[in-house]
Amino acid sequence: MRTSAKHWVACVLLSCTAHASSWPSPPLPSGTRTNEVAQHIVFNGLDMRAQTFVSPRSQGELIDFYRKAWDKEVVVNRMGPAEVIGHRDGDYYITVQVSSSGSGSKGNIGIVDVASAPKHFVPGKGLPAPAGSKVFNDIAYPDDSVPARTVAMRNSLSPTQNGAYFRERLLADGWKVSDAGNCGGNDCVMRYERGDSKLTLLVMREGASQSQVLINVLQP
Repeated sequence: MRTSAKHWVACVLLSCTAHASSWPSPPLPSGTRTNEVAQHIVFNGLDMRAQTFVSPRSQGELIDFYRKAWDKEVVVNRMGPAEVIGHRDGDYYITVQVSSSGSGSKGNIGIVDVASAPKHFVPGKGLPAPAGSKVFNDIAYPDDSVPARTVAMRNSLSPTQNGAYFRERLLADGWKVSDAGNCGGNDCVMRYERGDSKLTLLVMREGASQSQVLINVLQP
């Protein structure tokens, strides 16, 4: 299972049809350092690029910077301790999520190609899901050296029940257990293989009556 930030950032926070030169580059305040998460992510059916950043400027200064840079054509929303700045640039929508960090700030930059939005995207398509599950994220990295996909869902089954369900369905679909891992009352981790492909199942208890399921697939 890949544990790099870009494959699990996705838990929280996108086949690119556009040429690289057509993607907008958001302005950056002086002293800001960025780190590319991925040039090509497919996030719930939408093409997206993502970066992280750190800046010597405060959260408030960053928000003022983007209000001025984008001529006040922005939407600012609070998300916990973070502020999210949104701006439409032609066929693209840019979001800058900013959190305080020491005397400066840090955050994420996402650029979404809204023109590529599919009409009938089905999150989680091709993977099993227990009845009543709600798939809330389906994130693919098709251009990675090893193409990857992470699907996240919630349901009312316990980790043990989820583990049994997915074991039965995955074995029926040609997957073989490579590591039985451990399934208990609060979590379950199992790994599967099918040819050169690898699948990791992680189930975590959320509250008294709900579990979150993460399925990570590496498919050369």
